[in-house]
Formats: sequence, C-alpha cells, structure tokens
Amino acid sequence: MPKFILQFEGRVLKEYVVGEVMTIGRLPDNMVVIENPAVSGHHARIVREGADVILEDLESTNGTFVNEKHVVRHALQDGDVVLVGKHKLVFDKAAAAVAEPVTVERPIKNLGDTVYLDTKKHRAMLASLREARAASTPSSRAAKTAAAVASGKAGVLRVLAGRAEHPEYKLDAHTSLIGASDAALVRLHGWFKPKVAVAIARSGEGYVATRLGGRTLINSEPLSGRHDLKDGDILRVSGLTLEFRTAN
Repeated sequence: MPKFILQFEGRVLKEYVVGEVMTIGRLPDNMVVIENPAVSGHHARIVREGADVILEDLESTNGTFVNEKHVVRHALQDGDVVLVGKHKLVFDKAAAAVAEPVTVERPIKNLGDTVYLDTKKHRAMLASLREARAASTPSSRAAKTAAAVASGKAGVLRVLAGRAEHPEYKLDAHTSLIGASDAALVRLHGWFKPKVAVAIARSGEGYVATRLGGRTLINSEPLSGRHDLKDGDILRVSGLTLEFRTAN
C-alpha cells in the first residue's frame, strides 16, 4: 500500500498510509498536519484515481514541488520527493507496512498568514510559481465564485433530483465527499454506489471537484479528472442531481 514518509532536515518524523483523499497543511483539520509557518493552512492534497496517486497544490503561498519542480497537479511516481514548505514527503508506492494515518497532536502555535520562504533556492522556485499563476486568467463565473469564497462565503450543493438526506449541503469543510461512505457529506443510497464518487476541495480561489469513482457529469459533460466549480454548475452523481452555488 502506498505511503508517504515525512522528513525534516534529514530526520524521519512520521509515516502516512495513502487513503482515498489526504490533505496536507498547517491547520489541524488536515490529515497530514505540518506545524510550520512556511506551510499554508491548506497547502496540498492527495487523491487516488484508480492506480494513480495524484498530488494537487491548493494555491499555497510557497507552492508545492516534486523533485524541486513546481507542480499544480502531478501523478506521483515511486521515490518522488514532495517539498511542502521546508518539509519533505517521500512517496513509497509499494510500501509493505499497513498502518492507520496519523496526525500531529501538538497544539498549532501559529494559525495566522503563511510566512514566505526567503532563501535563494526558494526564491528561484517561487519565481517559477508566480509565472505559472500569472499565465492563467479566470472566467467571469469563476471570478465570481472565487470572490465569494475569498469573502468567507461557503459554497452549497442544492439537491435538484434524487434521493438525499437533506435538501442542501453546505461546503464549509476543506474537503467534502460525495459517496456511499459514512464519512461522506452527501450520502449516496442504493446498491453498487461508489464509496467515494467525488471529492470537493475548498481553497482561497474557490472549489475543485475531483472524480474518484463511478460516473459523474458536470453540465452534462463527463468528469474525468478535476473541475473548477463555478456558480450554477450542475453535478449528476449516481442518480443524484446537485447544483453548486455560492452562498448568499
């Protein structure tokens, strides 16, 4: 079973088994908590897509790097070294040991803004990060969604059709799941429903939906990887139809 080995300055701190979805960051609601001001509150996440393990940066202040190369979304290979702030996560794809994921239990001393790294090496890395971010410009609907999220408004999923426990679900957690799992925010009912169909991650720039199992449509188009959610998007997941909206 794949795992990550968390290291700092050459010392092994902890090992984490890779689950369906893992979040990495400074805040205590992450599965991998790194108590360091160079790490963003919600820095990156890991998702399983079939046999692949995908790393995604969550618009972190200092960026996420694999083998010293800036990445936004990257399929990890055995032995890859993920750099988050000043910490390293070594990816072991064929680990034999099976253990439950653990989190750091020490209190988080600094929950404020992320501190920018200020070493020559990281300044060069951040330069490539800024260039990559400057190359993309959001659409008007995406900009509206990002502005709403930045102002503190959480998104919601409104049930339009299908069997659900609630008419509306507030996406106020960092990562919300849709599926048959007990851990899912939106529970799918019935036979042969995927345990986790979709993961919806929240960042300062908006919400990103990633397909993890089964068949999902967004605006009548198949969701094959990740999708930046925009106000009014329609999701169809295993017989359930949902509308994404930013809260008023």
